[in-house]
Amino acid sequence: MVKLDISETVKRRLNTLMLIIFLVFSLILIRLADVQIVNGTQYTQQANQKANVKVTIPAMRGNIYDDKGTLIAYSKGTFTAVFKEPSTMTKNGFLDLATKLAPVLGMDPAEILNQMDCGWALKNGTMARVPRQTSKFLEKDLKYDLNEKQIAYLSEHLTELPGIDVSTKPIRVYDKKQVAVQAVGYVRKFGVAQQSDISYYKDNKNSYNPDQMVGLDGIEFSYEKYLQGKNGYKTYEVTSDQQILRQLNQVEPQQGDNLYLTLDDRVQLDSRDFIHSFLPKLRASGQQTANARTAYAVAMEVKTGKIVAMISYPEYDPNIWTKNTLDSNDYNQIEYSILNGTIRSAPYDVRPLTGQAALDEVGKHPSSMVPTGSAIKPATEMMGMGEQIISPYDGWQDPGSYHYGKGTDSVHNDNNENYGFLTPQKALEKSSNTYMARIGDLTEQKYKQQSIAIMQRYHRAFGLGIKTGVDLPYESRGIQDFLTMNQTYGPLAAMVQAAFGQQTHYTVMQLAQYAATLANNGTRMQPQLVDHIVDSKGNLVRGFKPVVQSKLNEPDIYWNTIREGMGLVVSSGGTAGGAFVGFPYQVAAKTGTSDQDIYVKSQNSNQWYKYSSVSNGVFISYAPLNNPKLAVAVVVPEGGFGAGSAAVIARHIYESYDKYIGLAK
Repeated sequence: MVKLDISETVKRRLNTLMLIIFLVFSLILIRLADVQIVNGTQYTQQANQKANVKVTIPAMRGNIYDDKGTLIAYSKGTFTAVFKEPSTMTKNGFLDLATKLAPVLGMDPAEILNQMDCGWALKNGTMARVPRQTSKFLEKDLKYDLNEKQIAYLSEHLTELPGIDVSTKPIRVYDKKQVAVQAVGYVRKFGVAQQSDISYYKDNKNSYNPDQMVGLDGIEFSYEKYLQGKNGYKTYEVTSDQQILRQLNQVEPQQGDNLYLTLDDRVQLDSRDFIHSFLPKLRASGQQTANARTAYAVAMEVKTGKIVAMISYPEYDPNIWTKNTLDSNDYNQIEYSILNGTIRSAPYDVRPLTGQAALDEVGKHPSSMVPTGSAIKPATEMMGMGEQIISPYDGWQDPGSYHYGKGTDSVHNDNNENYGFLTPQKALEKSSNTYMARIGDLTEQKYKQQSIAIMQRYHRAFGLGIKTGVDLPYESRGIQDFLTMNQTYGPLAAMVQAAFGQQTHYTVMQLAQYAATLANNGTRMQPQLVDHIVDSKGNLVRGFKPVVQSKLNEPDIYWNTIREGMGLVVSSGGTAGGAFVGFPYQVAAKTGTSDQDIYVKSQNSNQWYKYSSVSNGVFISYAPLNNPKLAVAVVVPEGGFGAGSAAVIARHIYESYDKYIGLAK
C-alpha cells in the first residue's frame, strides 16, 4: 500500500484555500474600485443628497352652529391606528402586517394595504405593485375612532406590528339628530377630494395633508377656506430614499373659524319629524299618493333672505363618512339621501332595493325637481299685467275649455270645471288653467317669437331659471322646458302650456325665493345660510348682511292684486282652504298639482315608452298676508293634490316657526 505524505496533503489544501481567498479579495477589490473610482462620484453625490421636506400638521377644523349656538358639526381628537413605513419592510412584510391587523381593526387586508400606501396592493389574493399616492416617510392613517379593546391590543403588540402606532387625530362629528344634513354637508380625506376633480382642491393641493379631512359638499365645502384653519408643519431633513435624518423645526397649526348658520334647529327638526310621520299617512290615503316617499321644503325669511329650515327628506347620518372607505352596504344605506333635493335633482328613495333593481325602480318615479304646476300662476299674472295683456280689473267669462291656435288644441281646468266669471284674483283662488292659457295666448299674439324671451325675463325676476345664489355648491338653474317646446312646436304652444305650469321644472329653493319676491313686491333677496363667522377666540371674522339681487318694478296695484288672489287660495273657497282651517294668521299661497308622465326604456327594444302618469304636490306661500315675515315652499313628488300634501307640510312649518320664533314678532 502506498502512503501519502500528510504534509503534502496539507500543503495542497492550503494552496487551494489561498487561491480561493485570493479570488474573493480580488472580487472585493474590483467592486471597491468600481464604487470608489469608476462610479465614486455618482455614489458620493447620491449619499450626500439631502432635502428639507415639510410635513403638514392639520389644523383643527372649525365648528358649525345653528342660529342660537347649538352645535351641529365639530372636530374631536380620536385614537387612530397609524402606519409609518419601516425602511427595511418588504412585500411579504407588508402582507404579513396587513393580515395581522385585519381581525384587530375589523378591516379587510386589501383595504389595510390600500391605506398603508406602501406600493403594494392585494389583488385577487396576489400581491401586485401599485404606484404610491404619497411620500414614503409620511404617516398613514389606517382607522379612526379605535375602541378600548383595539387600543389595548395595538399598544401591547407594537413589537409584533412594525410601523404601527396609536396616535390622536381629529375626526368630524355631526349631531346625531341629523340637522339639515344635506345643507351642512360632509368631509372626506383630501386624497378623495383630489380624485373628485374639484378645482378648489387642485389649486390648493399644497395646503393639505393627504389624510386631512376637507369639505366635499354643503356648507362644509362652500366655507372650506374658513373652516379649514391654517395648517402647521414640521420640517425634516431626509435622504434621497426618503429616510428621515432629523427634524429641523415645527410650526403649530391654527384652528379654523366657527360658522353660525341661519338655520334654527328647533324649526328644522320639528318640521322634519312632521314630514317623517306625515308621509306614511299620505301614502295610505289613496292610490294616487301610494308612492309618496320623499319631500322637500325651504322656509326663508322674507326681509333678510335667511333660511330658517331646509329639508331634503329622507335624511341620513353623515357620521358614516368618518370611515376610511365605504363598503357597498354603507353606500346602499345613504345612496338615495345624499343629494340635496332642495337645490338640485335628487332621486326617489327606492330602498331597500339595491343594484340594477334599484336603478330600474328609480327611473319609474319623479325626482325632486317636478313640474311647477299651478304654483307658477302668480308669475303668469304678473307678466300679463306688466305687459298690459290684462289689467288688475280684468274680467273674463271662463268658457270651460280654452281653444288656441287653429282651435284644435285646448286647455281644460281641473276636472273640466267651469269657474264662471273670472278676475285675476278669482283665477288664482280657483287655479284656473284656462285663464292663464289665455294670458299666454294673448302675449304670443302681441309679441310673437319675442314672447318666449318676455316670459323668461319675468321668471328670472322671481329667481326662476337662474341660480338663487344660495351659498351651497351644485345648485341647479332649473329646467325651462318651454324653450325646447318653442323650438319644436313654436312660441304659441310653448307660451300657453308654460302659462299654467306644465313646461317648467324648478327647485324648491327657487320656489321659496319666488314666494319671498312676491311677498317683497318684486325685491328678490339672496337666500342666506350663514349668519356670521368668528375665530376660535370668538372674534368676528365676517358678518353677512341681506343682499338684494334684483328688483321687479311694477305698480303696487299689480302686487296687491296678486296678494289678494293668493290670500283667497287659503279661504274657504280656495284650493288650500282645508289645509289652513283654524290657522291664526292670514296666508298668501298658491297650490300646484303638477301632472307628470313617466317614461322608461323597454328592455327588449331599447325604446322609450310611457310607464305611468303621476301627480306631484307643490305649494308656495308667505305669511302673514299683509306683513310678510316667512316664505315657505314645499314639493312632495307623487304627493297628489298640492293642497292635501305640500300645503299640509307648509302649515306645520309655519306653526313651528310661530312656536319657536314668532310670526307676529
